Amino acid sequence: MSLIDALFSPRLLLAIGVFFIVSLLVELGGRRLLDHLSVVPISHWLLTHGLFPAARTLALVAFILLAYPTLFGLEQAPPLSELLAARGRVASLVNLSFLLSLLLPFVPLIAQIPALVLPLQGIAAASLLFHWWAASIPPQSIDFWPDWSITAALLLLAYAGHAAARGLAQAIARGQRARFDAGQVEELAYRSLLMALQAPVILLYTLVLGRQIQF
Repeated sequence: MSLIDALFSPRLLLAIGVFFIVSLLVELGGRRLLDHLSVVPISHWLLTHGLFPAARTLALVAFILLAYPTLFGLEQAPPLSELLAARGRVASLVNLSFLLSLLLPFVPLIAQIPALVLPLQGIAAASLLFHWWAASIPPQSIDFWPDWSITAALLLLAYAGHAAARGLAQAIARGQRARFDAGQVEELAYRSLLMALQAPVILLYTLVLGRQIQF
């Protein structure tokens, strides 16, 4: 399955749509909460650094699970219920993604390129899911580190997705400037659009993983 075929498959479009809607609700609800709690510094900090990252993490994990198995370029694969049947696997997916959302912004290189945070979270969660799937079939040699050409393509796609999301968010903010704070509208639109425009990054990586499986 090619990148374009996978990206425009009904399953991927559904996963992206769900992520967009959930992200929009999180950002809208979060902005209202922050406005009400602006005078309570501790609550403001807990929401910004705890509740909101957790909600975004759940949306990302939902995207990964909804996109399976098309995520790996497959039309058929073991049922998701089988892969997640072992105790603690769903929690592992959520915990890994949440931990990365907290730690990645403090990594020097990634701190300078925040557009990498969401793709890296998605790639890590998808890799864990793929690891469980690969463990359920006869042993095969799996390389989780892509070659340099794929790595370069991932970086380019990540930057392009970030730039496109930022450009669209700025255009939306300009259109709403008369009624709302432009800065808030831009950030809300950017976060909501980001997965739709960063999905090709995660998908390119997972398709490379899926092609390594020999049936």
